[in-house]
Amino acid sequence: MQEFTGKQYLQMDIAANYGNNMDKALWSERLKWFEENQHQLRELVKTAEEPALFYAGITAWEDTQNGIPSGYPISLDATCSGLQLLAVLTGDRSAARLCNVISTGSREDAYTYIYQYMVAMLGEVGQITRAKTKDAIMTAFYGSQAVPKEVFGKGKLLGIFYDTMKTLCPAAWKLNELYLMIWNPNVAKYSLVFPDNFHAHLKVMTQIQETVHFLNKPYDVFKNVNAPMEGGRSLGANTNHGCDGMVVREMGRRCNYNPKVINYIRSLVTCPDEWTRDEKLDPDETELLEILLAHYAETKYLSARIFDCITINNIHLVPQADLVELLESLPAKPFEVISVHDCFRCLPNYGNDLRKQYNRQLYLIARSDLLSSLLSQLMGSKQKIAKLDPNMFKDILSTDYALS
Repeated sequence: MQEFTGKQYLQMDIAANYGNNMDKALWSERLKWFEENQHQLRELVKTAEEPALFYAGITAWEDTQNGIPSGYPISLDATCSGLQLLAVLTGDRSAARLCNVISTGSREDAYTYIYQYMVAMLGEVGQITRAKTKDAIMTAFYGSQAVPKEVFGKGKLLGIFYDTMKTLCPAAWKLNELYLMIWNPNVAKYSLVFPDNFHAHLKVMTQIQETVHFLNKPYDVFKNVNAPMEGGRSLGANTNHGCDGMVVREMGRRCNYNPKVINYIRSLVTCPDEWTRDEKLDPDETELLEILLAHYAETKYLSARIFDCITINNIHLVPQADLVELLESLPAKPFEVISVHDCFRCLPNYGNDLRKQYNRQLYLIARSDLLSSLLSQLMGSKQKIAKLDPNMFKDILSTDYALS
């Protein structure tokens, strides 16, 4: 993974906020843009796509030049985070390359790639646009059929769209179709528990119609109620958003860890002879730890929430090699992260650490059995889902643009 200085991250942030597709450019191209335009940054504010952020970045750069700490956080966005999660859950290398989970040597844009692929299939331009194609892709991966039909109609174009998705994102698309197939018409609520013991409850909302009378005239009134329905398209979106939320929580735990807690746990790891190993453990001290370890046994994803539970009395319950791996993966210094969905902000000096931690989340999910766990919960029976490429996780940690 390419690494940069804090000043360079600030320069690239300014370039990205100017716009003109600089947020999709290579790191080197962003730095070049800044070098060529740093003499006229204030004059460019009026033409920037994000003028407020662009101006804030310029002010931070001027403070930096004068040795003044600005406190300005740079922004790094996940590139097509929904597809990224589908790719790592299923081991879909083809989809992973489209959204920078796997390095290709460039900064990929999945929406543009899929659009251009469709144009090549059509043999001409003008029948579709990138913007409309993006709308179809985003919603289709969350189970929508209405938007793709609205964009492409019901004929040849729609067929090419679905063929393209099946070709370029085979496992991710298959999972998308599976979510539609496993809908249970007899349940009013789905529940999911994630490896950090976060519980998500997904209510099934059904629209019902009632007729009311006003001045002797009937009027139809519609309202949503929590009740079973024959078919639904929300499982894919809600499950993916649940994974997204877990990534955000884990990023916060791992980036902004408590150094006193981590130092205490490291001291325990190095002194196993001092562990209590009491067979009668205090339930209040051990209950959450045992729950998290049970989730780990099922999913093969060890949440950093475990740091909140470890004491000298229960550390012997934790697999030591896995705990050491988790400790060694933390950044050298903790730092604050501001998260808005798949956009992460931190001070420029921590840009490398932020990207490494995001790559690690993709890596951990890709080598885990998280998808099997989630589908088992949704379907009410034990499921074991094989990944299309079980070794894909090995190529993720060094990727350059997963967060860019």
